[in-house]
Amino acid sequence: MLSLAKLIVANIYVQTWVFKIDDEFNGRGTAYLNLDHIKSLANLRKKQIPDQDQVIDFVIEQLNKYLHRKAVIPMKYLYNNWNEYIKSFCKVGGVIEASPNCLSNMMASPSIAFIIEPNGEI
Repeated sequence: MLSLAKLIVANIYVQTWVFKIDDEFNGRGTAYLNLDHIKSLANLRKKQIPDQDQVIDFVIEQLNKYLHRKAVIPMKYLYNNWNEYIKSFCKVGGVIEASPNCLSNMMASPSIAFIIEPNGEI
């Protein structure tokens, strides 16, 4: 929770945070949180932040209160709720990424697949 709170405070204009579990593929281990759906956190963008430590404590409090209800888990058949998802995230490891502030149809996930043979050939 602390890592996410620090990210939110340091990047106050990011609306959506994406969670990705390390050993999943094809979007199976993703979840996201749109801060616009938590009014108290969305309102932080309108305020000056003089004491970051105090704001981090407030963000942690709000995340504890709302994250389990507001986070979206697209693969509900793998993770029924936030508690199941975050348990797997913490067990396996993962990343939290800022999502660009644009329409979802303007985003893409480019990737490349290749193999490097033991002799160095690609």
